[in-house]
Parts: sequence; C-alpha cells; structure tokens
Amino acid sequence: MKKIFLLFLILSIITSSIFSQPKDEALKIMNSYKTILDTTTTYTCILHEYVKAKNKTTDNFWDYKFMKPKYIRMESIKGDRLGSKAFFDFKTQKVTGRQGGILSKIKLTLDLSNSLVKNIRGITIAQSDWLYVLNRTLDILDDNGVEVSTGETKFKGEQSKFLHIKNIDLKKYGFDETKMFFDENNLLVGFYNFEMGDVVEDIHYQNIKINPFLTIDSLYVK
Repeated sequence: MKKIFLLFLILSIITSSIFSQPKDEALKIMNSYKTILDTTTTYTCILHEYVKAKNKTTDNFWDYKFMKPKYIRMESIKGDRLGSKAFFDFKTQKVTGRQGGILSKIKLTLDLSNSLVKNIRGITIAQSDWLYVLNRTLDILDDNGVEVSTGETKFKGEQSKFLHIKNIDLKKYGFDETKMFFDENNLLVGFYNFEMGDVVEDIHYQNIKINPFLTIDSLYVK
C-alpha cells in the first residue's frame, strides 16, 4: 500500500512539474515584457485592430500614442472609423473625441460607459494599452485550469516568440483562448483572441517607438 501511495506521489510530482514548465516560461516572457514597460514612459505605434462580434466586424488602423500614467490618444487613419479621434484622461476617467465624417465638427466628452467610446466587443480606449494587456495576461496565468504553451513561430511574416493560453474564463475576460507574439526582446507585437475557436480580436502593433517626446497638450483632441 505504501509503495502504491509513493508511486502516485511521484507521478503527481512529475505531472505537476511537466505542466508548470510552460507556465514558468510564459511568466519569464511576461516579466521580461514588464521590465520593458517599467522603463517606458511613452510609446507610439500604428495599431491595427480587427474585431468581430457575432456577425459584425470592424477593421481599423489607429495612430496610437500613450503617456504614463495613462493618457491615450487614438486617431483612425484607415478603416471603418476613419477620421475618428479620442483622448483618454486617467484623472477624469473621461474620453474627449470627435467622430469622423460629417459629425467631425462636434466635440464630445463622454464616460467610459458610453457606447461611442467602445468597439463592437465593448472594449474601451482605457483597455487598449500595453500595461492593461500585461496585467490582464498575468491575471489569466494566475487562474487555475488554464493550459499554457510557448515556442517560436512567424507572426505577420516576422519570426516571433509566442505564448498560447487556453481554457480562459470566457465570462470573465470576453475570450477563451489567446495567442500572443513577442519580438526577440520580448516586446509584444500583437495577439489573437479567440471565442470558441473563432478569432474575435486580431491586434498588430507596427512602427513602434519607445519613449518618444510627448506632452499632454499634444495628445488632447482639440
């Protein structure tokens, strides 16, 4: 009986070790990414955002600017919301912006709860930055039952490290699977979020610049 118990104990330890290794590797990648963000006070990029909700899709390229602690400016330069501009102020928790087209002359100041500051999946500008994605991913990795794998592959034609997490709580996060892609320095360059095997978010960061000179005044929508 003792031998059987000892055998089960050994198998349990081995199994636990096998499954913990990918999560440990994932945490190494995320901690390295966090180190980058700790020394990043500003960044700019072109954010390509494809989003799907039921039978609707949107596809936009945003001129994206971020300044700590959390000032964000987004301006659509191509796609469904061409000409739209938005500025998020973390102090007021308000979004100031203009819609594209004939409504562009009307300046709006809105709460994050307003549908005009959300995409079709209900995601707001305040949930768009790297720090938000970092913290969300760390929370997911801390959940019980998630399956994790890491490796290397190509993302948008570029060799990348990947982090693949499955069995994510759909109700809690809005997706049940994610594939995240990092460059050789462990900087996030994009991700896919899935719902029931279907890609519902395809995010790609291009023309990334770390710590360019920005002022709050330059981010305002005027």
